[in-house]
Amino acid sequence: MLFVDIISITLILGGGFFCLATAIGLARFRDTIGRMHASTKPQTLGLSMTLLGTVLHIFANGGGGVTVNGDLGMMVLIVLFALMTSPIIGNRLGHVSQKEGLIDRDALSRDDELEPRQ
Repeated sequence: MLFVDIISITLILGGGFFCLATAIGLARFRDTIGRMHASTKPQTLGLSMTLLGTVLHIFANGGGGVTVNGDLGMMVLIVLFALMTSPIIGNRLGHVSQKEGLIDRDALSRDDELEPRQ
């Protein structure tokens, strides 16, 4: 029981760290591509880790009943929804920012549009 609680706390704190890193990245990155990276990757991992730690804690402490099981199902659905929509939103945001000219091409380490296609 103590081991599971330690894992649960570690997951929740790690998820909180990733969510904090997302907030700092959104505030500090200056261009659309950097902000897009900060808003999709660590945020999704942070949310998943936090909810996984919460679910693990509830299972370990014997939280049962219809209401608790419904809440656990809702947490799993939230993680699945975030994992399915985050890549799509990132792709669409990148496409629109490229189309609107919001990308700082000088800051890119590699620009696939300037390289010849094969």
